[in-house]
Amino acid sequence: MDNSTPATSPTLSISDSGIATILFDDPDRTANVLTESVMKRLASHVESLAQEVSNGNVRALLIRSGKKGSFIAGADIEAISSITDATEGYESARLGQNIFQAVADLPVPTVAAVHGFCMGGGTELSLACDYRLMSDHKGTRFGLPEVQLGILPGWGGTTRLPRLVGTEAALDLILTGKNCSSRKAKRIGLADAVFPESQFLSRVNEWVTALAEGGPAPKRPRSFRTKVIEATPMGRALVRRMARRQVMKTTGGNYPAPLKILEVLAASEHRSIADALDIEAKAIGELIASPECRNLVHLFHLRERARKGPWSQGGQPSHVDHIGVVGAGVMGGGIAQLAAYNGVSARMKDIHHSAISGGLAHARSIFDKGVKRRKLTRREADQRMRLISGGVDDAGLASADVVVEAVVEKLEIKKTVLRGLEDVVSSSAVLATNTSSLSVDDMAEALSAPERFGGMHFFNPVHRMPLVEIVRGRQTSEDAVETLAAFAAKM
Repeated sequence: MDNSTPATSPTLSISDSGIATILFDDPDRTANVLTESVMKRLASHVESLAQEVSNGNVRALLIRSGKKGSFIAGADIEAISSITDATEGYESARLGQNIFQAVADLPVPTVAAVHGFCMGGGTELSLACDYRLMSDHKGTRFGLPEVQLGILPGWGGTTRLPRLVGTEAALDLILTGKNCSSRKAKRIGLADAVFPESQFLSRVNEWVTALAEGGPAPKRPRSFRTKVIEATPMGRALVRRMARRQVMKTTGGNYPAPLKILEVLAASEHRSIADALDIEAKAIGELIASPECRNLVHLFHLRERARKGPWSQGGQPSHVDHIGVVGAGVMGGGIAQLAAYNGVSARMKDIHHSAISGGLAHARSIFDKGVKRRKLTRREADQRMRLISGGVDDAGLASADVVVEAVVEKLEIKKTVLRGLEDVVSSSAVLATNTSSLSVDDMAEALSAPERFGGMHFFNPVHRMPLVEIVRGRQTSEDAVETLAAFAAKM
């Protein structure tokens, strides 16, 4: 980590009305990251705030981001990967915990206003605040992805989240690294209010001002199920036992972090915050020095490199607003559904009406499951489903930016399909095959413009497998590679 240049973020300001604001807006990064220098600057601001509060100059603290689409992306991954000793890992965790505890100890209301993604240390900072406000933008999400790096939330997240939302809801996030939408955050008690994106800052300011003036704190209702489970040690132990069973089924015990998380929660029960934080820090020290952590951090870097590109030598991606999918089976329906979920219209073609009906039904079933799991509202699912159409003719393919062939795995049939597509699509469209085994170069022989053709191999089930192979043929252009890879990353 390079600390040669002092951090200029976050900044601290205090209004005439006594509302203090800590603003994260790193001018050198697209997203705010909690580097060592940023954390030191935050600690300095919190120390100054404690003095201002004692002098009667501050009545409330608001923590927010100046970035358009994010709050805080989390801790510095490079700093995590540089730690190879358990003692160093423990001490690093304690430093972060102490800074966030200083926020929690401020004797005035503290509020985190979250618009956009809020991950890892950003979520832990918000948990150290008294209240959390979120925008209703679909990209506004809390997340604690540390388990995916082979560690656990070590700046207070493993300690504070279960006490806030209950053991079951907390484990659902901490053990999986899944993101939590503003709708779900409000439902489980993680968010105190959710405001429309267009009014977010004004509503936040009104809310914080009312709180500073002694307004009533919002209630955090818990479901009957949560109340029953959290009411007894036996209920909480049952949740941990069921979670452990699922962890063993999923990982075979080969990943130490999920099991360590369960161990920490059990050991922290009935302990003070201070004691629980120490248990949490010792656990992260053990995990961060493990080979599993080093390997998972390496995998994280590989995934980020694959996701961000560039993927070619100087190629320029074309914008993709509409795709065609030829072959409306489970795979074709899955590709169309994934595109529609991400706002891209999709036209399926097949030679049988029954196949089109099956593809549409498969896409609909995935959206229905999303509604059942509360990842989408019924209105959102219906809106996305309307982006998918299908038929046995070529209607809609001429306007497609990308057309993916997903027919039976027979070379001659694929060649025939691709040859026919080339006569239908626009001259700027990119053609792709979803083949898992056949040669892209052999298929390209059927085309008069093989430079705009490549492989785009999705894995089944499409909506759950975050992996796409982009296969470059001998004649595939840089622009085609860039278009297919950028489209895959978008989805």
